[in-house]
Amino acid sequence: MNWKLAVGIVLIVLGGAALAFNGVTWYSRKPIIRIATVHMDVTVKHKLFAEPMVAGLAVAAGIVLVVLSRKSPR
Repeated sequence: MNWKLAVGIVLIVLGGAALAFNGVTWYSRKPIIRIATVHMDVTVKHKLFAEPMVAGLAVAAGIVLVVLSRKSPR
């Protein structure tokens, strides 16, 4: 497997996942107060947003790389 095929497949998979899920959301807890036995935490929401245009370009670039890897001489 050459590098064009591998990179093309990765771009197609990541771009397709970004189009399907439109980003990833996760939560973390951040301590606010910790005095003796009193503990107060706040839950913080984080979102990694994926632009649909960029995801579509990644899929298109992946398809181009896969096609070019099939046409290159071995």
